[in-house]
Amino acid sequence: MILSMIGHQVTGILYVMSACLCFLIITPRFTYSNNRRKLLFVAILALLSLSYLSLETIDPFIYCIHLIPISIVLASLFEGTIAGIATWIAFNFGNIFILGNDIWPTMLASTVLLCMGLVFHRTQVERSTFLQINLLAFTLTTVYLLVFLLCYEDWPSIEGSPIGLIVIGTYISTMLVSYIYYHVKNQEKLREELYDAEKYQVIGQLAASISHEVRNPLTTAHGFLQLMRNEKLSRDVLEKYRSFAIEGIDQANSIITDYLNFAKPTVGNHDIVHIQAAIDSLISMVSPLCVLSKVELNIKHYTAYPVYVKGDTKKFQQSLLNIMKNAIESMPDGGHLRVSTWCDNEGVHIQIQDTGVGMSEYEIKRIGMPFYTTKEKGTGLGLMVVVSSVRAMNGKISYYSRPREGTTCVLQFRRMHQN
Repeated sequence: MILSMIGHQVTGILYVMSACLCFLIITPRFTYSNNRRKLLFVAILALLSLSYLSLETIDPFIYCIHLIPISIVLASLFEGTIAGIATWIAFNFGNIFILGNDIWPTMLASTVLLCMGLVFHRTQVERSTFLQINLLAFTLTTVYLLVFLLCYEDWPSIEGSPIGLIVIGTYISTMLVSYIYYHVKNQEKLREELYDAEKYQVIGQLAASISHEVRNPLTTAHGFLQLMRNEKLSRDVLEKYRSFAIEGIDQANSIITDYLNFAKPTVGNHDIVHIQAAIDSLISMVSPLCVLSKVELNIKHYTAYPVYVKGDTKKFQQSLLNIMKNAIESMPDGGHLRVSTWCDNEGVHIQIQDTGVGMSEYEIKRIGMPFYTTKEKGTGLGLMVVVSSVRAMNGKISYYSRPREGTTCVLQFRRMHQN
């Protein structure tokens, strides 16, 4: 008899613990709103309750004084109204319609337990320590057992049953479930706090970087504007200072624009981008840089017919221009810059290949990360904007490189079929 009772209790608590662990493992992996989190709890509870009621041999009395209080304490105390009420409905339904137990003892005791659990959830749980949580769970279980046993009239059917042992098992199980649930939820809370701390740290770094990068050109512009106060300056010098001041302001504006593009990389105009035409239009912008750096530019389109993708033409061109400028700057002693395009079953491919200094595996992994750059005077903004813009166009960007062997950048987009 005793072994049978213990077996029923162990089986029941294993199902309850399985529901807890499934819920606590799944929720941190996804971003759930509070209501969706509660609905997930209800779904897992319903699935495991159905499995338990249909697959296991159940002792009706143990179900009433062991499983019901543990489950309702867990749901109402830790998860609140939706989960608590759903658990109350599920277990009372199983108790009445599947096991055929007396309605009123369980209904009354579980209702009192649910109400107290929800009150404690709203007023105590968030600021309670582990010992206080255990005390609350112990109190709720005690109240349930007292109400149930006082209202229970079918004592002859349980004559000879070790009630004391079952009650002790209920307390032990409640403490065990509370221990697991509290500590796993505490780890989840610490994970969220760590994420928030990292997020605020990045925001602080971003703000510091913006102020530093913008202050430099503005300081330069301010200096030249002050120099322009000198009435003895010639017209040529005055014009030179004015152009330097405007250049500094334009540089600051460009930095701010890059930050905004990175922060909100949406494709504003859903244009149809003509790939070949967009790339060919960049030749006039890139050629002077190639001449100054002794770089030979070669553009080849392997697909004869026009190729189109969906996106913002200006941002697409700006992304390619950033990549090509980086490629030219990686060849200080001259070299070859090859740009090629082609189509296949996977989509539209754009390859930009240089013969520059190349990159290590570590550098490739950090491409597009905030504040990372290999340039002495770089900000890392260019490739950040490129990566964000390409993703906003539902594209992919890949880099292949080795030190002193050059770098290959490949962009891939979905092809649009024109009628």
